[in-house]
Amino acid sequence: MADRTFLGVAALCVTAVVTLTACGEGEKADTKAAGAFSASASPATPFEGLSPAEIAEKSRLVMAKLRSLRVTGSATVEGKEMTVDVAVAGKGNCLGTFGMGGGTGQVRWYGGYTYTKGDKKFWQESAAGAGVSSQQADAVVGLLAGRWLRKPAGSTDADDEFPFCDTTAMFTKDQSDSALKRGADTDVNGTRGVTLTGKDGAATRTLVVATDGQPYDLRMSVEGGKEPQTVEFSGFNKPVTLAPPPTKNVIDMNKLHR
Repeated sequence: MADRTFLGVAALCVTAVVTLTACGEGEKADTKAAGAFSASASPATPFEGLSPAEIAEKSRLVMAKLRSLRVTGSATVEGKEMTVDVAVAGKGNCLGTFGMGGGTGQVRWYGGYTYTKGDKKFWQESAAGAGVSSQQADAVVGLLAGRWLRKPAGSTDADDEFPFCDTTAMFTKDQSDSALKRGADTDVNGTRGVTLTGKDGAATRTLVVATDGQPYDLRMSVEGGKEPQTVEFSGFNKPVTLAPPPTKNVIDMNKLHR
């Protein structure tokens, strides 16, 4: 109940990542992208000879094969500020911290279950977003105080829209015809990258792809429109330690319906 709204809202933070990373010239990007990676023919000409769509596709293929990574960012969703910090530890396993409406929640996906823990403000915001009455919300907050809410992963539609725990799902190919343009090179946390931009109505989406080493996505941002956001990627293939919460601090989702 409460965490379903939380997961659905959180999913909006990365929807644009999938769209921008894969958008461009459709299947035309595949031929060159499938080859061995070479960021540049010379230091002055990174990705020489590649179109913006082909650069984006190279990056998408590399990101989809990652064993682990870290995703951090912030967004305005339905008029509210939200922050995210998630470490992916392999398909179906990850952990993260989310800020929403002044509250903070922690989430772990491990062993086929989703565990969610939050402070009072977090659960109140989640319950309110689900259309729950204040009286019901207070009951949920009291029941979950200091505890982790557990439910089977993938048991709600929101889970299916929330791709953080699976890089393959996070970076699926999109057949959008949106045109990408290449901008000036930039720097993200000390790593040089090429800037790719695309329009989506009133919003401008910007993707920065590393030009040194592997063509990892470094940053995705959306400016303009109703939901500006910025997401950065790091920790590529670095180990992530993850375990389920102590059993004594876990409450099953079905108990909320009794």
